[in-house]
Amino acid sequence: MDDKNQAVAPQNITPPTFYQVHEDAIDIRELCSAIWAGKLTIITFTLLFSICAIFYALQAQEWWSSKAEISLPSVTDISEFQEQVNQYQTIFNAATGLDEKNVPVLNKQLSDLVDKENIFLRFTSLFSATQTKLDFFNQNEEFQRIKKMFGAQGATMSQDDVSGRQFYQSWLNRFKIEQDRLSMRDIISVQSVTAESSYILLTDYISFVSSRLNEQLYSDLSSIVKSETLAIERQKDSLKLIAKNTLKQEIERTENALKIAQSADINTPIPNQSNQELFPIHLGVNAISAKLSILKSLKDPSILEPKLSTLMAKIANLKMINIKQEKIQPFSVLEMPSKPLSRDKPKRVLIVIFGTFVGGMLGLVIILLRFTWNRHQK
Repeated sequence: MDDKNQAVAPQNITPPTFYQVHEDAIDIRELCSAIWAGKLTIITFTLLFSICAIFYALQAQEWWSSKAEISLPSVTDISEFQEQVNQYQTIFNAATGLDEKNVPVLNKQLSDLVDKENIFLRFTSLFSATQTKLDFFNQNEEFQRIKKMFGAQGATMSQDDVSGRQFYQSWLNRFKIEQDRLSMRDIISVQSVTAESSYILLTDYISFVSSRLNEQLYSDLSSIVKSETLAIERQKDSLKLIAKNTLKQEIERTENALKIAQSADINTPIPNQSNQELFPIHLGVNAISAKLSILKSLKDPSILEPKLSTLMAKIANLKMINIKQEKIQPFSVLEMPSKPLSRDKPKRVLIVIFGTFVGGMLGLVIILLRFTWNRHQK
């Protein structure tokens, strides 16, 4: 067969893969062109959100915090209270007995009452107590002005007044006391609507809590003194009754001894006789009669019970002591309360920056969505 007449077999030629074009590929230049074309949209959203952020930052409620640093009270801070307690400590400590070293054991209640750590702990607990804050709110002029400013004059903590309880709860959280673990100091702070208001509330609240703690400490001292005094009175009455019974028994024993001595015609003492006899007739009629006369005229029962005179002396000393309500400083001030130099909220610069960023990103997202939609339409 002629080679020219031979049929040429068809050949399938596959183009190289690097020449294949994917319809879904994104052209960077086309994307950048779309973003540049929509720059007005991005600028518009950026300006709109920036203006809204500026407006919000200027209209948002300002909050300022005044702070103070405190620590355990010094000896000087509680010295006057300590002196008053010590007056009673010297009277009551003997009632608790002696320790192993024959040293009088101090009354624990009085010792705990003037302990610096206990006083400071009571102050911090009272500062944080919800009821203390509510009592302060009800009588403080500055807080009443704030209530009027927020339109909450009639706010209460009753179960039916939901909005009132929400208002009070928000303000309860603005009175704080926290411990700085690095310096081991307690930081007390109050947040309010202005720098002046936060300073007034902080100083007023510190005075209010200190005054209330003073009342509690002196009330506790009075209660302890009353309780210990009653215990001494009961002990005195018990010993007095014992002394009277002892005197009565001694008179009866002496009368019987006198009768026996008269019957035995023993007028003078008999020497070398034991004093342990039930009826001491060896004393003789004359001596027994004199003894009986003295016992019947005896008016001071402490002669028969020496401890009774000690208790009566304590009671007399207690009547001479008066509790004076001297001021107690329950903490040491490490940093005095002062007006804040910067506000806590709002952070206006951050708000504007965040608003501008959100606006720009939203405008960019809209451009990207529109670009993707147009490509799919083609």
